[in-house]
Amino acid sequence: MQTELLTRHSRSLPELRFSLNLLYVGRFLLGMNASSATNDEGLDAFDERIEEVTDELVSTELLHEAAVLAGDILPTVNPDGEI
Repeated sequence: MQTELLTRHSRSLPELRFSLNLLYVGRFLLGMNASSATNDEGLDAFDERIEEVTDELVSTELLHEAAVLAGDILPTVNPDGEI
C-alpha cells in the first residue's frame, strides 16, 4: 500500500475539497428553488465562490505536487513514535 507523501500543503487539501463540496451542495439546493430574480443573484454569488475555491484548490494541489517533486517532504512519524 502506497501512502500519500506529506508536504506543508497537505493539510489544506482536505479542507478545500470539503469546502468545494459544500458549495456545490448549496448551489444545487439554491438552484432547486430558482423562482425569483434574487435567486439568480444568489446563484451568481455561489458560482463566483465555487470558481474561487476551485482555483485555490488547484493551486494548492500544484504546490503540493511541486513540493513532492522538489523533495520538500515532511517527516512521517511511525506508530512507534519514531521518525
